[in-house]
Amino acid sequence: MAGHWQMIGSRRTFVPPFVNERFDGPPFWACTYTALLNGANVAWLGQLPATHAEVAKLAGASGDKNLRGGSRSAHMIEALRRRYKVNMRLESVGPKEARRRLASGYALVAGVTYGEFPWRYRQWSPNFKLGHRVTVFGLSGMRTKILDPLAPRGGDYDGDWIEWDVFANAWWRDEQLWFREGQFVKGFGAAPAAPAGPAAATAAAAPAEVDIQPRVLRRFDVHRHFRVDNGATVKAFKGALPQPVKTHEITFTHVSGALFDAVVTFDPAATIESGRALFLRVTNGAFAGRYVPWPTPGLSADISEAGGTTTVVQVAPTGDALEEAIEAAILEARLVEWQRIADHLGSTANLPPKPTA
Repeated sequence: MAGHWQMIGSRRTFVPPFVNERFDGPPFWACTYTALLNGANVAWLGQLPATHAEVAKLAGASGDKNLRGGSRSAHMIEALRRRYKVNMRLESVGPKEARRRLASGYALVAGVTYGEFPWRYRQWSPNFKLGHRVTVFGLSGMRTKILDPLAPRGGDYDGDWIEWDVFANAWWRDEQLWFREGQFVKGFGAAPAAPAGPAAATAAAAPAEVDIQPRVLRRFDVHRHFRVDNGATVKAFKGALPQPVKTHEITFTHVSGALFDAVVTFDPAATIESGRALFLRVTNGAFAGRYVPWPTPGLSADISEAGGTTTVVQVAPTGDALEEAIEAAILEARLVEWQRIADHLGSTANLPPKPTA
């Protein structure tokens, strides 16, 4: 069985093996059947082949005579019936019921208008803005996880967090295909026998891991950069009650930095104006997925509401620090340009290696 189990919110949730649609293009055409396979593997607990060949077989079973013209939701139902011998139906539940299902082990194959997503959620094909299909699963607070068939990722990719209101803004609510965890696995879901004696006491004493989500105070559609000075000590935290728990602490021996997409807090009374109990939500690097306190000595960033390119606020360096800062700025500019060209081409096959120095 491929895929794995992951704590999402307060629930142990099955994450299906991922397959992308990047096998016949660009332009790519198989998002409907790729999202369908990713969702179906929740119902089969990863027993279906998560391969491009299987995506193509689903497409072939769909009865769609114009695969490159955008498949309809009815084609998914037909593909499931012919390929896997199961009868499914489309639904149209409301947002509250959808969130309840996501929090209870269901996966949703959803149609969306890609252009309604902020840039960070369509970074895999930023110029594409038409209809698209994705798979979403799990719920923690008001965030769910999204598997985008356009993502150039491997089978262990477990998706990206997306806030519910951002997803719902692009979501086609009248074309919902739901899969329940283990739905087509014989015997799955039977309650295990209760442990007896000391084992029962141990099991009862072990608390479930809870992924506490922060309150977003300011979100940035284009990720922003923060700089870490040479010699700065930076801590990172994960959400927990009664307060966030430290997961990392690094003293940097060189100029560094990373990206963040929001200013958040775990304090219900905190505001950006108060300047206390604030964190940057980090999206890459050593602290990816964690929260760095703001402000932190030696760490500088722009958290203003103004759009456009981030202006990093920092003390002017001198000597060796100045040389390191210049080198870091040059590298960052080269990386941005390399990524821009890769996005434009839709492939890295003809590009030189990504800059490292």
